Amino acid sequence: MEQAPMMRHRCYRCCPHGAVLGDSPELESIATTFAEGGGDVFFTAGYSAREIAQNRARESGSVVYVNNVSRNIKRRDLSAPVGYAVARTPVYTLFPPDEYHESIYRAYWPPL
Repeated sequence: MEQAPMMRHRCYRCCPHGAVLGDSPELESIATTFAEGGGDVFFTAGYSAREIAQNRARESGSVVYVNNVSRNIKRRDLSAPVGYAVARTPVYTLFPPDEYHESIYRAYWPPL
């Protein structure tokens, strides 16, 4: 008898999103990616994205976060997925419920 491979919960860090969303923004997108402290987030994509993010973080005293949560997170002006975000507090993206999460949840980006 064959057994199906067990799926594992693979979030770096996640938690339920307690707030109600207004105007139904598209989940798993740049529109639903925020800094935990509510500050500005600088996104970078494409060639030299890591270097650009590191320079911006150094100049602003912030932290670089790596997008390992979704390739659907893209800037409106670029077709390439966002690779890095720079912010003073942790960055997260809102996702719809799935087999591991009962409601809309925050998937946090790990620091570089």
